[in-house]
Amino acid sequence: MDFIEKFQAALRIPSFWPSGAQAGDSAAEARLKEFQEFLVENYPVFHKNAERWVLNPYSVIYRWPGAVNAGKDADCGAALILAHYDVVAAEKEKWSADPFGAEMRDGYIYGRGSLDMKHMLICVMEAAETLCTAGFKPKRDIWFAFGGDEERTGVLGAMNAVKWFTERGQRFAWVLDEGTPIIEDHIKGVDTPLALISIEEKGYLSLELTAAQEPGHASKPSGVQAAALLGRALCRIADKPFPFTLTPAIESFFGKLSPLIPGIKGFGMRHARALGPLFFMGAGKDPTVMAMLRNTVAMTMLEGSSAENVLPSEVRSVINLRLLPPWTVDTATDFIKTAVNDERIGIKIRSMASGPVMAKQGTSHSGWKQIEAAMAASWPGIPLLPFIMLGTTDSRHFMELTEGIYRFSPYKLSPKDLSGIHGHDERISVLNLRKGLEFYTKLFGAI
Repeated sequence: MDFIEKFQAALRIPSFWPSGAQAGDSAAEARLKEFQEFLVENYPVFHKNAERWVLNPYSVIYRWPGAVNAGKDADCGAALILAHYDVVAAEKEKWSADPFGAEMRDGYIYGRGSLDMKHMLICVMEAAETLCTAGFKPKRDIWFAFGGDEERTGVLGAMNAVKWFTERGQRFAWVLDEGTPIIEDHIKGVDTPLALISIEEKGYLSLELTAAQEPGHASKPSGVQAAALLGRALCRIADKPFPFTLTPAIESFFGKLSPLIPGIKGFGMRHARALGPLFFMGAGKDPTVMAMLRNTVAMTMLEGSSAENVLPSEVRSVINLRLLPPWTVDTATDFIKTAVNDERIGIKIRSMASGPVMAKQGTSHSGWKQIEAAMAASWPGIPLLPFIMLGTTDSRHFMELTEGIYRFSPYKLSPKDLSGIHGHDERISVLNLRKGLEFYTKLFGAI
């Protein structure tokens, strides 16, 4: 199979978790194991040159030895490439193509995982295979850690890999994971594409809000109903947004973007910190801009009675927060409790929460310079801008193993393309795939 055919074959492996499946589910884990073996079968030369450790169905690790023994210290020059092979489920009836059919249409390949994120994993493997076939050996060790439960917070995949590396005493000069792409037609007034390299990452927190009452027949409701209490609590949260915060990464982003935007808007970006409230007021209502400047609160789940004529004993809502530094899980939870200000509302942390990841090293780090060189060769003329990852990635688990984490996907994506991530008709262009392959080939050649 050629490169594109291998990518299509990877998309046809339905490596998602069925609803209700738990760790140890043999059918779900079989899909993950199938993908692990798919890599062995389709990249034989790389596997002859690399060491491989399978920790479990959710984690596989490779070491591609360098010509110089890189060692285990952070300053040894060894790099770590992260990717994940699990995907989210797809509502097949809402797609125009089979989500796991890998159909090619008008220069695009449709499939769940085509953007999140088998495109990167397959480009990484194809680049390594191509270089190994040509007899190339990297200067220093290149490690790969591929996870099978990133969409489920990485507890069994990434966190086990971190434990494995920690026990070996292995550290890395820098880490590269999925992240922000090359954007085009996203910012009004900016005609040139921009490569956004996320050096920070927002934190993740889901809170469960509950209100209780005596259950009973709907014909005899109480004077104060739990649903009304919960509804008022949610309205108070909506009426008290988190304050604006200008992180170092976003301040740098605005500063580097400002020369491309003429007039008052560009001036405001150059002097964002000095202008303070005036800048924030003028930032507009764009959801992406707001997500860059404050903690966001998304009301994602709402549950009550299972029958239309039964009063529930409890109503429940889940809100999902993405946190900017310097906010923490505890300070953000306290902020929500203060906004609700009602002891009748229970508020507790749901599932695994994590604080924001600050940048240890930015654009002066060796990792940035190597990414910059690979971009110059594969996507010449596109400026690189520091950014903050608005979602969460497996890389947050690796922060103690390195001084530099970069979250970047070297693919030029339009707003329509980005809407397919976790959505319907997820797709990637063949041109993007070939450019991605070129990027990783150049990057590995420079490490």
